[in-house]
Amino acid sequence: FIYDTPLNVYKDFYEKKADELLEKNPDIIGIQVLGDFEVTSALFLAYTIKQKKKNVHINIGGSYFSEVYNVIPNIKELFGIFFDSISIGDSSKTVVELTKYINDEIKIEEVDSLFYLNKSNELKYNETFVESDINKLPFQSFKGYIQENYLLPELVLPISATIPNTCYWSKCIYCTCTAEKRKYQLMKPERFVDEIEYLTKTYNTKYFAFWDSSMHPKYIEKVADLLIERKLNIKYNMYARLEKEFTYEILKKLKKSGCVTIAWGLDSASQNVLDFINKGINVEDAKIVLREAKKVRIANYVYLLFGLPSETIEDLDKNLDFVKENRKNINNVYSIDRLLFVEGTVLAKNREYYKSLMSDESDFLMHKKRVCNKINTMFNVVKGSNMEWQWEFLYIAKYGQEKIKYLRLLLFLYYRGNGVVKKILNYYFKFMNHKVVKLLKYIK
Repeated sequence: FIYDTPLNVYKDFYEKKADELLEKNPDIIGIQVLGDFEVTSALFLAYTIKQKKKNVHINIGGSYFSEVYNVIPNIKELFGIFFDSISIGDSSKTVVELTKYINDEIKIEEVDSLFYLNKSNELKYNETFVESDINKLPFQSFKGYIQENYLLPELVLPISATIPNTCYWSKCIYCTCTAEKRKYQLMKPERFVDEIEYLTKTYNTKYFAFWDSSMHPKYIEKVADLLIERKLNIKYNMYARLEKEFTYEILKKLKKSGCVTIAWGLDSASQNVLDFINKGINVEDAKIVLREAKKVRIANYVYLLFGLPSETIEDLDKNLDFVKENRKNINNVYSIDRLLFVEGTVLAKNREYYKSLMSDESDFLMHKKRVCNKINTMFNVVKGSNMEWQWEFLYIAKYGQEKIKYLRLLLFLYYRGNGVVKKILNYYFKFMNHKVVKLLKYIK
């Protein structure tokens, strides 16, 4: 894909981006990769930079490479052509030490948690891996980020109370958290809220995305108490597990503290499947939590994962029945019909066993597709479109969650409609919120 120029539609964009970066005459360029969907883009940007300036040190990092660290020895041929090193885990210390290496202050063997080629062209890994204390890390800096380059109509800042890609549960057989070398660390609630307050004042925004894999109910309750006490008046979304500990009282506090939407990881409405994948939640508890969250006017987003090991056609139908039964308490469902075997997970370590429990019968696959389509249709999701929940979160924060159903219906008509319909809807969105038009034009 990268070498085939006619196929690579991003060539001109990355040529320009590489020139912009090299104008600053850097010694090191770091590229962060958060998921597999960013790998090709990251590699092409790195390749383009290397073609223009061979002696700049390119370091690739981010949570994705921490997940697949054990297969990095298989991609030795990419070193030198695309990048010079790969950092694993918490890169805050690695970046500082890498700078010292470039300045000839230390040897590359002294750089923490780094893959690189030595002078004998051998792939080496410095496996010191000393985790930083999350409570002693400095506050995030977004200096240099250009807000106009982002599609969101308001500035939404990401923040996390834990080490990225770690989870307090960390037992689900498919989850990348089980593949991480990093240990779960939880920031003190006071430290977390201190950073929120700092970011609010520094960047003049009240919108935040809590990017923790899952917020523990007792922890987020303490955070909510502090947010209310300090009267920060922020709005935020978060991820959580559908645990019975999310009581009405806690959810009411979350709403008062500024929680607008919660993305819940249900995965399956079949208790047998949940038990098999070590999800650790109960379907009946999930129904109660969704109902109580809706009662306090928090918007519920639910993740369903199809094609799990041991899943049957009857289990697929339970997903559909669950959504129908709880439709009034669910604002949106994200149906994922492709299970990834990420290296290092329990699933990948026992690949053959779990694959033998995954049905590839045509009847099952056809039924899975039908169930996905029915659920998507219930929420007016257009096939192939990515209804990014970050800007839906903004819309809900401004207009309330009840209006999101009309927004989604209009988007559905917008995608499917003719020129006249689109003109009418453009006018509607301009009347409701002119900033959304910019987003719609991009989608179009």
